[in-house]
Amino acid sequence: MSTTQTSTPPTRRLRAAVIGIGLDGGDDLQRLTRSAQCLVVGGSAETHAEMREAMTRIELELETMQRRLSDLNPQDLADLAFRVDLPELHELAVRMEEGLERQGREFLDLSAEELAALLDLEGTGAVVGS
Repeated sequence: MSTTQTSTPPTRRLRAAVIGIGLDGGDDLQRLTRSAQCLVVGGSAETHAEMREAMTRIELELETMQRRLSDLNPQDLADLAFRVDLPELHELAVRMEEGLERQGREFLDLSAEELAALLDLEGTGAVVGS
């Protein structure tokens, strides 16, 4: 029995998601909302509702743009965040773009770990908006 292998590796398929995590849930409810490109976990009822609204704005804007989140480079993500009024996401996208420029690298060339490291400017291990 013989097998054949392709000589070229398969194209890397990018997946991307915006994840919102609410930390202020004081009750025993476990809140989770998923969409095609976003995930919202936890939070109080009010916080979770606010994050769901932001998720909806992101999804609608991407639909209008006829693009997926994984199609966006950091500048496109910053523009999207500005249009849907998410300053924290805008700040993260700008920081990512600045980090890429400092290193002279391209977005698609970095692994998820390297991209996260670009956003961890303070060395805390936490990637959050200020």
